Amino acid sequence: MRLLLCLVLLAHTSLPPFAVAQKTGRVGGVYALVAEVDRIAARTTLWAGFDPRRVPLEIFNGHTTLLFRHPSPPPEFISLSSRQGVYAFPGRHESVTANAPAKLGGVWTATAMLTPDRKSTLREQAALVIHEAFHVFQRERHPDWSANEVELFVYPFEDADALRLRRLETLALVRAETVREKGLASCWAASALKLRRERYARMPAGSAAYERGTELNEGLASYVEAIAAGRSKRSGLPPDDYAAGEVRQRAYATGRALALLLDRFDPDWKRRLEAGDKRPLDETLEASLPVSKDVRCEIAPSDVRDAGARARLDALALLAKRVALKRDFLAQPGWKIELVAGDGAPLFPQVFDPLNVERVGAREVMHTRYLKLGNGAGVIEIINHASLTEGAGEHPLFNGVRRLTVTGLTAEPIVVESGGKTTITATDLKAELRVAEITRSGQTLLVRL
Repeated sequence: MRLLLCLVLLAHTSLPPFAVAQKTGRVGGVYALVAEVDRIAARTTLWAGFDPRRVPLEIFNGHTTLLFRHPSPPPEFISLSSRQGVYAFPGRHESVTANAPAKLGGVWTATAMLTPDRKSTLREQAALVIHEAFHVFQRERHPDWSANEVELFVYPFEDADALRLRRLETLALVRAETVREKGLASCWAASALKLRRERYARMPAGSAAYERGTELNEGLASYVEAIAAGRSKRSGLPPDDYAAGEVRQRAYATGRALALLLDRFDPDWKRRLEAGDKRPLDETLEASLPVSKDVRCEIAPSDVRDAGARARLDALALLAKRVALKRDFLAQPGWKIELVAGDGAPLFPQVFDPLNVERVGAREVMHTRYLKLGNGAGVIEIINHASLTEGAGEHPLFNGVRRLTVTGLTAEPIVVESGGKTTITATDLKAELRVAEITRSGQTLLVRL
């Protein structure tokens, strides 16, 4: 899933939403983007059986949500007379929360949120849309190519020894990618996989499964995106690895690196994967590597020492970062909302952004971009604003949420009570609640469900 897809947008105008969509279409904008997706698909073999021109697309351009090639648009979408087969919804439709696949009208749809970025070319922007379209292909054809996001919240980020092995594994993978001599590349790939086995032996099985599932899901989508963008020769995996907590981000690059190495050592791997091969990418690569006793590759002792020293410092820095993140969040000036669930009736995550979360305590999670929680008493949605959840059970999120805190609101939230329901709105936040008790203390709203 690639979040916050970038697209050069027109400056804001006073035109109505549908007129904005049509004006954008006349000068390029979203229509040019979809046309570029189709052009790439017509000229490039991306993956056997995958054609992004057959995937419904839903794109929010900052003013209007546009829907393309959807077989049964929901009734709130209006057909545009100027564009056959294109439908529009004024503002952001609730199904668009990120660049991600989503069910719309019972149909898997690639969704995208567009923000200005003059650095991205049209082809690169289209490749990001193709990334999300490939996720739709995965959901429909390979639903088991996925990771359990629950595991990310109990992943052993603080294990300095595991982090040291991860850093060395990354270094070996990058060398396997970059050396020209095939025997040496095979040696470095085997070295990386040996380090991975050693690392996984000291980690919970669920954490290893999380990495492998994300490599199949996001790694292969990144691989297809790179082909679409015309930059398919390297994975982009940095030799000094990622930050200690960036396990999900790393899996995008390691999955792509493993796919590129498989292209080199086992050209038939994609056909077998499509035919139902259930092995993770690293095990498939290990089985494909030629054995050569004459080629040696060793990581220098200085690199080993450096990886260990950095891992220890980074593990400590991660703990310090969490303390500071929570402290600074709670200290923000402005209005604050505390929402407390009733006993035995916790709120449960309906949607959240796994790339923008940080565990800051045993049961506390910071969400920095998007979160939607709900239960029988109501729903609350926060977008582009930080929030803090406190778990109701052993797991910090998936046993439910006992308390939600939102700070730094610049204006007093608007509370409307009508017909037994309570609506709370603020910039970037909306809650629709039933049977809520609200008290004010200074600039704090305490909401009890």
